Amino acid sequence: MRWRAVWVGIALTCAVAAVALPDHGWFGPDATGEATEEVLEVGSAKRAALMAAADRFLETDPRRNAHNVLAEEMPELGPRTFCREEFVEVRRKDPRLLLGIVAACEEYARHGGVLVTGSGFRAPLLLTVEPAGKGFVVRAVEEPLDGDMNWPSVRTMFSPGGAPRALDLQAEGSYLHRAIEEDARRAWGLPEGTEVSNISTYLVHDHVGPP
Repeated sequence: MRWRAVWVGIALTCAVAAVALPDHGWFGPDATGEATEEVLEVGSAKRAALMAAADRFLETDPRRNAHNVLAEEMPELGPRTFCREEFVEVRRKDPRLLLGIVAACEEYARHGGVLVTGSGFRAPLLLTVEPAGKGFVVRAVEEPLDGDMNWPSVRTMFSPGGAPRALDLQAEGSYLHRAIEEDARRAWGLPEGTEVSNISTYLVHDHVGPP
């Protein structure tokens, strides 16, 4: 899965699937995960530290963000990536931990009084993390493979209980993108109701010139 993928279409397909199968979440009993590592119970403080590490990595890692659409097409606007995450599970893989999350990320830039969006996604992720100082650092990230709405590869990434939760969060996570939009508005000091435009629409309507 790459950042240039159109996550909106995926999200709409996911929502239809979730509505069609209300009794068993996404795909019924066959959504059971296959990962066998021990699932750990973690306290609120440790969970917060793990999620902070995930958020920091997803928003700032240059290997993930350098080739986003706005970063390549409109770098003069100083685009930023904003993310929100939902916790799924933590598994033990000594000496490291496997952190399962569903993440939504979007690239934003400000041009005058308009917010412009570029790349974005929402997907289950499996992060390999290890302690660093008083927190954690992400060493690797596994993403689901494209095809079949990511279902088969999500099963291999998560535990029996974690996979159904990850698939449900992926299907129902549109609220994450609404929260990201508000985060972007606040970051640039823009008021509620600020116009938001996708980069393709923005360029078609000839919004050019200095911000």
